[in-house]
Amino acid sequence: MFKYAIIAGIIGLSANQSLAQDFKSPKGDIPTMFTRTPCNSLPKLAESIKPYNETLLFTGDGMTFSAQTGQPYRGGMMFYTNQDTGTWSLLQLFGDGYACLIMNGNKFTPYSGN
Repeated sequence: MFKYAIIAGIIGLSANQSLAQDFKSPKGDIPTMFTRTPCNSLPKLAESIKPYNETLLFTGDGMTFSAQTGQPYRGGMMFYTNQDTGTWSLLQLFGDGYACLIMNGNKFTPYSGN
């Protein structure tokens, strides 16, 4: 599953895109996006981002929703980045020790408020 995230990341990152992008629901309803995220034990998932030399920058609490049922799942958010190369990864860690790669990318830039 991780290879799909890498492929999607490469395709998405190869285009010059703005931060906010239009997303339209196929039915014209309020948009809902269904995604696939690679999940594994935290040590194994951390191994998959190791080649990018990203380090943990900050943590927080978060929630994602099941694509099948809409059920919310709470978990810890872990944001890793390599501030020299600009790559970054966002993981969600669950109470059972499993983690999911929610999103990853490049062009990390600290927000300056301007």
